[in-house]
Amino acid sequence: MTQFHASIGHLSSTQQGIYVASILLSASVSSLVSGVVSDRISRKYGILSGGALTMLGAVVSAASPTFASLIIARLITGVGAGQAIAVATVYLVEVAPVEIRGVAACLLQLYVTVGITAGYFVAFGSRNLAGSIAWRVPFVVQGAAALVLTVGMITLPFSPRWLVQNGRIEEARTVLRRLRDGEEKVESELREIEESRAKSQRGASAGFGEILNRRYFKRTAVGVLIMALQQMTGIDAVLYFAPILFRQAGLTTARASFLASGVTGLVLIACTIPAQIWVDSWGRKRPLIIGGSAMAVCLLVIGALYARYGTKTEGAVLMESHKAQWAVIVLIYLFTANFSWSWAVVGKIYACEIIPTRLRARVCAVEQLANWLMNFT
Repeated sequence: MTQFHASIGHLSSTQQGIYVASILLSASVSSLVSGVVSDRISRKYGILSGGALTMLGAVVSAASPTFASLIIARLITGVGAGQAIAVATVYLVEVAPVEIRGVAACLLQLYVTVGITAGYFVAFGSRNLAGSIAWRVPFVVQGAAALVLTVGMITLPFSPRWLVQNGRIEEARTVLRRLRDGEEKVESELREIEESRAKSQRGASAGFGEILNRRYFKRTAVGVLIMALQQMTGIDAVLYFAPILFRQAGLTTARASFLASGVTGLVLIACTIPAQIWVDSWGRKRPLIIGGSAMAVCLLVIGALYARYGTKTEGAVLMESHKAQWAVIVLIYLFTANFSWSWAVVGKIYACEIIPTRLRARVCAVEQLANWLMNFT
């Protein structure tokens, strides 16, 4: 974007890499401590404070006069986003009734995809504005979204499981009455939560060392592996470099490649919605197996097409065959679609559900750390 170059300067590939990596590194650290934070101050205030930090980072980004201040803003944003995302997953699982728990957890992924898509189109829509406002507008929109999250969390209840974990039984009962229909359901779920707490070593405080002991190690390892593999599918590489991929596949103009990237976001949304509706009837293992297999086929065929028809020109790989170009574009969309309905939603739900309530915040923090670190690599 020429307006960015005029106000900040042209960024080298190394500087671009540092800028992208900065949010991932700070988010990794933030997600690791998010379990401690949410156990101490509650899931509610964990999300609220994460939203506030994200908003602060967006404001500093929008007002940044130099590249150095952009990096600082990016680090602040990463701290907020890492905490908010990690804690939100736990919060949604804990407040939702068991029969719609998967659907509720899918909401987080749906909103993530909406944000990705909005980011493409906001950047596309602001590209022709005069002056530095062209690249500052996306940060303003990001700050507004973080403000909505922060203010919205004020009105939401505490997690009933967190309240029971901290001995606030009556408050948990009040929250369940607000969230459930009928006194019988309220008392039944409250008993289940108390029994779960009692089984988890009678309310002893959870520590990071405990999640690695023999009793819980396998569950922890499976959850961490799933969240790491979610990134190893390559989805964020596709999303980060979508304009470049589409340009190499034959959409040579910036306008065309940007619009194609926006369509990728729309595919994400469209394929996340069915998962949100039917995930609880699909189960957990089947979507992971089918979706993962479909993604693997898409990537193998893309690789084969580049090996057969790709030509390296001036540091880029371009497709010689027009049919192969369109095949790659379609396969990128198919890859994105299969990720959206399977690993994007089911992976997070399964990794969270297999962990006992008392350890859930700590383990989910480690899982999210694995996710961010794989994203970075």
